This record gives sequence, structure tokens and C-alpha cells, in this order.
Amino acid sequence: MKMKNAPNIKCLPKDKFTEAIIFAGDDAYSHAQHWIESEGKRAGDDVPPVYLGKKQLEELERLNIIDQGRRCVRVIRAGELSETQVSIIATKLALSDVKEARLFNGMFEPQPKENWTDVLPRLREEAERGESIVVNLPVKKREPKPEPGDELKPRVESRNDGLYWITPKVDKDSGEIINNETWLCSPLEVVGSGSDGAERYLVLRWRSPRGHEDITRAIPCADIGERDGWRSLKAGGVNVTTKSTFRAILADWLQQSGTDREWIITHTTGWHHGAYIMPDGEVIGDPETPILFNGRSAASSGYAIAGTAATWRDSVARLAGGNPSMMLGVAAALSAPLIGLVGADGFGVHLFEQSSAGKTTTANIASSLWGEPDALRLTWYGTALGIANEAEAHNDSLLPLDEVGQGSSAKDVATSAYTLFNGAGKLQGAKDGGNRELKRWRTVAISTGEMDIETFLAAGGLKVKAGQLVRLLNIPMEKSTAFNGLPNGKAHADALKEAWIDNHGAAGREWVKWLAANQQEAKQAVRDAQTRWRGLIPADYGEQVHRVAERFAILEAALVTGASITGWSEQACRDAIQHSFNAWVKEFGTGNKEHQQIIEQCEAFLNAYGLSRFAPLPYDPSSMPIRDLAGYRKRKSSHDDAPLVFYTFPATFEKEIAQGFNARQFARVLAAAGLLSEPSSGRGYQQKSPRIDGRQINVYVLHQVAEDGEE
Repeated sequence: MKMKNAPNIKCLPKDKFTEAIIFAGDDAYSHAQHWIESEGKRAGDDVPPVYLGKKQLEELERLNIIDQGRRCVRVIRAGELSETQVSIIATKLALSDVKEARLFNGMFEPQPKENWTDVLPRLREEAERGESIVVNLPVKKREPKPEPGDELKPRVESRNDGLYWITPKVDKDSGEIINNETWLCSPLEVVGSGSDGAERYLVLRWRSPRGHEDITRAIPCADIGERDGWRSLKAGGVNVTTKSTFRAILADWLQQSGTDREWIITHTTGWHHGAYIMPDGEVIGDPETPILFNGRSAASSGYAIAGTAATWRDSVARLAGGNPSMMLGVAAALSAPLIGLVGADGFGVHLFEQSSAGKTTTANIASSLWGEPDALRLTWYGTALGIANEAEAHNDSLLPLDEVGQGSSAKDVATSAYTLFNGAGKLQGAKDGGNRELKRWRTVAISTGEMDIETFLAAGGLKVKAGQLVRLLNIPMEKSTAFNGLPNGKAHADALKEAWIDNHGAAGREWVKWLAANQQEAKQAVRDAQTRWRGLIPADYGEQVHRVAERFAILEAALVTGASITGWSEQACRDAIQHSFNAWVKEFGTGNKEHQQIIEQCEAFLNAYGLSRFAPLPYDPSSMPIRDLAGYRKRKSSHDDAPLVFYTFPATFEKEIAQGFNARQFARVLAAAGLLSEPSSGRGYQQKSPRIDGRQINVYVLHQVAEDGEE
């Protein structure tokens, strides 16, 4: 039977010695909310309590009500609760290895009505023997007693201190069975097997070396018994015998044990089978099939929780409200899981400004939705493969990137940016033939820097593709003007830092829970926003502007729909996104960026070489020899200031002037801009030159544009 988690189990502290609170009864939800908003705050407890309301009590038998190994639990009666339900709750706590448990009649009762601590071991034993009133619980069954005649068979036994290889022998004198024992490894449990679509895995579980939590990891079946497999187990904290003979026995036992439960193994985060996987491996929601994240992020430790979604809203979001750049950062953070639901492409927001305008503060505000900002921040300084791995580990998630230019070269940033927003990794061959499975991802990145990406790459001698500029949006950073009750910008920034230190991680998880429960509403919000933005953008704007408007529509939909997370009004959200879009348009322009780059490239060549490599007509090579002749030039009229016409050799045009572009596309753009004459035949873009030495040659006819715009 498939087991579900009771509400707020995932919010319990990782420290298993921290007491957990469970409200149980038909009024449990309202009691839990009162605790979060009032009594918990007074007690300094910011952990949302687990609650078992009317709905949960109806399905109590198929519900996990506490995490495994919690030391102490306080159960508080909240409304009607039958004695049968009380007994089931106590038994479930016993089966979860809870050591201390008490039942209170209300949250204000100083003394417990019942102390279950002494009866928990008995309840556990009864449940494991099948003698409990709890029906159909997924308990761990005791190992069946060996059948007569099996006592002498060698076997692997699982004990509290590890796995042992037992080789029984009969004493010749006494006739007693003597068990020779050999230690194989520290405690290890096989919980099933699974596949990632290309490879089979064995799903293993063991206690962390510090004993705080269980570690569940998928080991490739091909690595079981091999050096890589042993290395993975030992790196995770499993101690394994060094004797090769007994390692082989352990490997055989492992491979024969992984048949109970089928898992789905994934290397990407985000939405899978109805649930959302965080970059640290946490699963939010109830997946249709057991699922395990087998990827790794360099920042996985940063996905911690401090405070609640409500405290984040009342502190971080309240202070950030009214500042468009900060609200844009939050919109990017909210958009990350949304793009996975609607199937949109990934994109990035690059905030730039020379001065200390709050770029890092804004990025930290965005990161605080998901975890501890300083621990989540990654860097542009790395290999393209490293960026690809992080993108895969941040699928449907926010990817915060440190300032461009700090230790990173222009070439590395260009490669990383292309890799990041291409959505697919490098095609690589496999050792055994064929190709490895292609890595794919969708992510929303937030990046900062002192200059925009185009300027940074140009300073490194690289030309930016227009396609890159519609995927990584260059938006100038604006200083905060709304200090929300604080005297100045410094006090505002300090208050924000203090706020996100104490409140992070919970708001993003609450947002994902809402998305999981309201998928159709979220998709409709994106469609409505896209329709609205299509009506806002003039038809004569370039295609790329329209594409970027789709990105801003998603940002707006995320911010408006996530109003319960931020507490911001719908109009304030729309205004912030519109403000940021206007700032982007001011930087990018309203035309086609690629067309603009083509025109600029052509004009740059003519300005540089128009008088040095183009011979004047008529031309006498003996009197004026020209090296690397590119073509011929003459004035359109007899006036000295008349615009020049350049009769350009095809090779020069296609290999030098149009370098980096398709020559035909390059010519078509120039023709549309009035910089290139088309032949009267209408075929192609080359035509005959004036007679030169009695003959005509094929050329591209380029025109110089006068300063006043008239030819």
C-alpha cells in the first residue's frame, strides 16, 4: 500500500533530538495555524507542526505521521479524537522508532494526559508480530525463522551493527551448531531497484556516519562488486570489509536482494511524476512512483530552511516591495518551477551596474526563497561541463550565478552562457559504443555584474549572438528607493540581510506545494499573461522583442500568482515587471538585434577600409598599387561630399564583410536597409560592375549612408 506523508513532515528539523509537535483531531488545522502565528512565535518555535485533521484521520492507516528516528514527540488533542485513533497514532510513533512520546489534552495543558514512553517498545513488538489494532501498516517484518534443515546453510544476516556472513558447522562432539561469523559491512538495507531509462540501479539505504539521518542512494548495478561501487559506498559513509573474498559474497547478496520495490532514478531536479525534486534531493508532493534524485549540486547544502513562508513574507518580501529590481529577482525565483509546468524555455536575468546598486542584495533576496543565499551562490568561473552539471541539478529551479568578470574569462562565460540556455549538454560517445544519453534541463538563472554581457564579451574580443541576448536578458540595476520604514539605503540593505539570514527556504517550498495542487490555474495564468503581453508589444517591433515579451509574461504570471507568497498587490507586481521590461528595451532596442549587428558590421568594414582597399574609378594600378584589393569605389555624383558606392568583390563580401553570418542572409538585411543595391533581374544580390579595363565583373554594390541619413 502506498504511504503518504502527513502535512509539514518535510518541515521537521534535521536534528532528530528536536521535539516534534503533532496536532490531532477534527480541528487540528486551525490549532496548527494558531500555533504558527501566535503560540509558536512566543515560544521561539518557528517549525510548522504536523497536523492530523479530519481528512488525515480518515486515511490514518496509510499515513506517515512522523519522520524515522525522531527522539521525542508531543501529541496535542485538537478536537474530536477517538481512542482507536489515539492507539493508531501511538503505534505509528513506536514503529518510527520514537523514544519519548506524550499526549496532551490541549496546547495550554502543562501536564500530559498520557505518557507513552514506557509502552512504545511493546507497541512496536506487537505491531511487528501482527498483533496490533493497526491494520495494513508497512512494518518491517522479522526475519523468518529458518526451516528445519536450513540451519547449516551459509547466509547473510542483518544486525544492528552491520551485515555478517554466517557459515554454520556442527560440532562433532556435542552435535551443536556453531556459527562462524564474518563481518561484511556496516548496517545496510536494500530498499529496491530502479532505472533511469538507460541503466539499472540498486537502491540502498544506510545511516549517516553521525547518525542524524538516513541516506538513500542509487548505485549502478554495473558497479556492484566493482571498484567504483565500493568507492561510492565508502564515500557515503558505509564501512566495507577489505577482504576480496567476502566483498564478493556481499556483492552477490546485494544483487540478489534488489527485487522488492521498483524506483524511478533521475539525475535532474524539477517536476517528475507529479512531485517536485529539490536540488538537495528533497521530494515535495506525492510521486506516483517512488523516485530518487541521483544527481548532485555543488550548492546542495545551501537548501536549508529557517523560519516559515509567512515570516519570509513579513520580513524579506515586505522590505523588498516597491523596488522593481528586487521584485524582478523574486519573479525570476518564482518562475523557475513554473517554466517546467508550462513547458517554456529556460532563460536568465542579468542585472548590471557599475556602482554598488544592490546587485548582490537582489540576487540574495531571490535565492532566499529556496535556501541560504550565501551557500546557494554559484559562479561563472568554471568549465562548460561544470555549468552543464549544475544546470541539470537545477532543472526547473533557480540558478544564482556570481558576478561576471570575477576570475572568469570572456570565452568561458560565452561558452557557459550558450551551454546554460541551450537546454542540452554536449553529445558524448560511450565507452561501449554509441552515445551517452544527452543531458537536458530547463532553468532560470539570475546573474549579476558590473557591465552587461554584450560589453563584457566585446571587451574580450568576442561577438555576441543576438540569440544569446534574448535568453540572458541584460537589465540595468536600479537602486532601492522604497526603504519601507527605514531611514536610508544602508539601513534597508542591512535589514534585508538580517531578514534573509533568519528566514529562507520555506517560501519556495510553499510555492511549489501551491503549484503542485493548482497546476491548471498556474498554466492558465501564464496563458492569460502571454495574451496580455502580445497586445502590449507593437507589431512593428522586432521578432526578438516579441520573444522576450514571452519571458516577461512568465515573470509577471509568476509574480501575480505568487501574491500569497510575497504579499504584494497585483498592480504592484505588474508595474515592477513592466518597469524592468522598459529598461531592457532601452538597452536592446525595438528592432531586430541581429539585423542591427549586420548593419553595424558592414558599416565598420567600409569605415575602416573604404578608402584604403577600394580603388577609385578610374583606376591605374601602376600609379596607386593597393594591397588586398577589396573592390572599387566612386562617388554617386560629381560633388566632393557625395556618398560613395562600393563595388565589392564577392570573395571579400562573403568571407570578410559577412564573416560569422550567412552571406545571403547578410545581403538580404543590407538590401532591406538600403545599403545594398539589388539587380534588376531580381535574382540573387550580385550585379555587374561598371566597365573596368573594358570588362565587367560580378560585384556586390554597397552604399555609404550620409551623416544626415540621405544617400
